[in-house]
Amino acid sequence: MKCNRSARVRFLVGLRREGAALYLLYSFALGLAALMTSPYWLLKGLRERKYLASFWQRLGLSVTRSPGRPGPVWIHAVSVGEVLAARPLIRALKAARSDLPLVTSTVTLTGQLLARKELGSSSTVLYFPFDWDFCIRRFIDAIHPRAVVLMETELWPNFLKNCKQKTIPVILANGRISDRSFARYRRIRSLAAAMMRRLQAIGTQTATDRQRFIELGAWPDKVTVTGNLKFDLPAPEVDEGDPLLQDIRSALGTGSGNPVVVVGSSMKGEEPIFIHAFEEIRRRVPDAKLILAPRHPERFGEVAQLLSASGLAYRRRSTPRPETQRPCEVLLLDTIGELRRVYSLAWVAVIGGSFLPFGGHNPLEPAGLGKAIVFGPEMGNFREIARLFVEVEAALQCSAESLASAVSHLLCNEGARKRLGQKAFETFRQNQGATENTLRILLPYLI
Repeated sequence: MKCNRSARVRFLVGLRREGAALYLLYSFALGLAALMTSPYWLLKGLRERKYLASFWQRLGLSVTRSPGRPGPVWIHAVSVGEVLAARPLIRALKAARSDLPLVTSTVTLTGQLLARKELGSSSTVLYFPFDWDFCIRRFIDAIHPRAVVLMETELWPNFLKNCKQKTIPVILANGRISDRSFARYRRIRSLAAAMMRRLQAIGTQTATDRQRFIELGAWPDKVTVTGNLKFDLPAPEVDEGDPLLQDIRSALGTGSGNPVVVVGSSMKGEEPIFIHAFEEIRRRVPDAKLILAPRHPERFGEVAQLLSASGLAYRRRSTPRPETQRPCEVLLLDTIGELRRVYSLAWVAVIGGSFLPFGGHNPLEPAGLGKAIVFGPEMGNFREIARLFVEVEAALQCSAESLASAVSHLLCNEGARKRLGQKAFETFRQNQGATENTLRILLPYLI
């Protein structure tokens, strides 16, 4: 214990010596990058209407002030996946401490829209500040957070430094470090260690994640394996009378006996893979239908053009269907926040982002519905979940070349499809409990 305390003192002394220069260099690099790329972001914002709406708030110029001190618990969830992971934690926080006000911040537009929809009744929702001192100080002075909870791996050097200066405890929940992020952090080891050691507690998804945080400089006694909060997300209740599901069935001309493939969160470059695979599937299963959900809203138009060029009869979910229009073969899900419910229509769920090197996306949503799951070889962002699901035969992993064959087999083999879906559901249920574990390490900091 004495040695451990001495090591911390030595680190803090070293940090004071090099910290000022380190953070000055980081801030200069961040400012230079912002200046050089500003024309790109301006044009992108004007074209996609994506960044300009949040700009002034992220500068700290339009933040609603907290009425008193100590203020709320500030939960930061960068995008959709983190917002979903925060849901069970926020629900548990409200149950344990109903007196605590909450603030939730995001970075992406899709995350912001989902947070307002899912968390708006229990939390103030805003955008996260840019990582410059003057922006962060405005936020902290306005919100007066009693504690900050960062979801997954959303670490910003100046933000953590300012929280430390204001003695605001920062806890990392549902922590994970992907293969790609681990390699990046190792290249900036000094800065990474400074960030890790400004965290009062770290709850990680897996033992591998815990070891990576420690290797990057986190104090071992501050890092606990809590599990993955996304396992604690309740599966959406399936209402057969849901207007959304009825509209999609009508558009596709499907009933309960028609095979449907849902591709969730496809990434740039993957849609040609999925379109080609579906054309192959149709040759083997002529009545098969496809629901294709791109990950990013700004790509909806691009994917629509790809579908148009393919010759497949398709419809955009956002476009009302004329009564005289014939059922389509492909539905483009160009909406936000509907994919979880749409998975209920799937005979087979294909996980996007996993057939090109994007790291994959979360397979737990279809697992919670007991759906047969197929994903590609690129699941680095969810490596432990992917490994577990493949190991216990709760999902199929295949290459892009064998995707059509794998999906066709499941569509044609009801027994194999149901066994895979049942095993996915059982695995989903068996790994719940992260919310309780996370709450245990969080509550002591909320006095």
